[in-house]
Amino acid sequence: MAAGAEPGRMPPADEASRDAGLTALLGKIRALTAARGSDGLEALMLPTFRVEFDSGKGPGAFRKRWHPESAASGLWEVLDRLFTLGGTFYTETLFALPYVYTQFPADLDPLGYVVAVKPRARLLDQPRADARAVGTADYAILPLAERLRPPVTMTSGRFWQVKPPGIGLCYAAEADVYSPAAHRAFFEKRGGRWRWISLACATLAEPPDLRRTKRRK
Repeated sequence: MAAGAEPGRMPPADEASRDAGLTALLGKIRALTAARGSDGLEALMLPTFRVEFDSGKGPGAFRKRWHPESAASGLWEVLDRLFTLGGTFYTETLFALPYVYTQFPADLDPLGYVVAVKPRARLLDQPRADARAVGTADYAILPLAERLRPPVTMTSGRFWQVKPPGIGLCYAAEADVYSPAAHRAFFEKRGGRWRWISLACATLAEPPDLRRTKRRK
């Protein structure tokens, strides 16, 4: 993106309805999340389920990371947010959500922006729900006032300082935005059955340049 250019918009995208089996799996996860049903969640995972990018694999590592047996676990707020957002297919057998991650422009820094996930999300002059609105963000990609440091966890109770073009420094409610560097989930169809294969957020402040790594090999 050219310097000074507006980042643009990201309207919601959800392709899950293309596959009935995937729709059913996502529905089960949403229902278990609402019921705080940790045992049922683990049954939907592959034995090689990826827990973050540096916390091991499998349901055991998942329990160690999240302690889902507790209703107070941070897992539930993460899933509450994540599974209200749609996702898109990479291939006919690989699907990921949220669309904020899968569709985010490749030329933008995912740690430098959040995306408004609601129409006409309010931009506020103070980090308070009753603050004065100074504008709205209609599914806009919003530059952050300060680049995020991973790991990035998005729930719904905070406010994020943003600096949209033409408005300047202001605040967006966390419930109205999502970060492309925050948690994302992947699902894969194997043997005709959809399985949940990962839940992770970005953990590296400076991801390796895969193209450069490939050239050195």
